[in-house]
Amino acid sequence: MPSSKKLNIAVFMILVLATIAQSGCIKIQVVDRTPAAPASHTDSEKSKVEEHGMAVLAVDFDPPLEYDKIMERRKRGEGITLLVAVENTGIRAEQNITVQVQLSKEDEKPFLEKQGVIDAIAPGEIKLFHFKDTDIPFSYEYHLSVHVLPVPGETRLLDNQKNYDLLITQP
Repeated sequence: MPSSKKLNIAVFMILVLATIAQSGCIKIQVVDRTPAAPASHTDSEKSKVEEHGMAVLAVDFDPPLEYDKIMERRKRGEGITLLVAVENTGIRAEQNITVQVQLSKEDEKPFLEKQGVIDAIAPGEIKLFHFKDTDIPFSYEYHLSVHVLPVPGETRLLDNQKNYDLLITQP
């Protein structure tokens, strides 16, 4: 019987180690791939305010990108909400601002494409736009592109987009 007891303890320890190895080890890494803006040549260019301008300020997720939380919500039939902060950087109020989102794997056709419209946004105002999805296919690597389309008369376009790689890894 002692060998049977040792076998049971060994099996138990293997199960405990396997459980520890699987729980909490999956990480989602976000890599910002947005092109950097070139340095301005003069101080007057830095302080120049454009008449028309839109910018994607930030992107966030609800729930936060924690694998366990995402899987819990998925089991309940709930999805992930992408939050996009858009700012009017110009000095004129703008209307009908189109925000586009694409989620894909590298070099593949996007499997998620959404777009929405911000009805109106005042100069200096920041609006939060929500994109919700419940059916995102599993992948170890995603590419997320967020764009706000230029408004008529807008000339500075580098801040109209954000690009990210989302990598699911195990340490």
